Amino acid sequence: MKRRLRLGKRLTGVSTPVGGVSWETVPDIERDVLTRLVPFLEDRRVLYNPSEVEVPRHCVDSVLLMRRFLVEQSGLLPRDSELGQALRSMAGACRRFLDRVRGPHSDEPLGNPMDWGYNSWVFNQALGELRGQVGIYLQDLLQHYGLDLGGPLKDILPPPPEK
Repeated sequence: MKRRLRLGKRLTGVSTPVGGVSWETVPDIERDVLTRLVPFLEDRRVLYNPSEVEVPRHCVDSVLLMRRFLVEQSGLLPRDSELGQALRSMAGACRRFLDRVRGPHSDEPLGNPMDWGYNSWVFNQALGELRGQVGIYLQDLLQHYGLDLGGPLKDILPPPPEK
């Protein structure tokens, strides 16, 4: 697993002709939240396991835990924090997943992904959407904070743009 945090300072400008460089320091609280976020997400198999091995009840439980973590961590950050906004967006993706896969009058998830019915289709579509949305927000954070990611989470990141 390759992970590298470069969270101390970010280059924000270079002046010329005499020269000069300006740096922006990443606040300690953001650094602390980021160092908890990546390992936590790496432990959420719901984000990267093949969908055919996922058990809906376990997925719902994992997404509930993930949403709670994201909301708690975003509450530690200033409202205008880019990291806080990304965490709230990821929590919103979790909420949308839960709204789609739980029955209207129950906390039990819809169907079994091994069944070939409508509920299985809804579950798998919602799971793919969750993974894609979390991947996009995570990619933005990686770029913004200069974080390299290895391991299975890299599979949900969007592909690089074509040249």
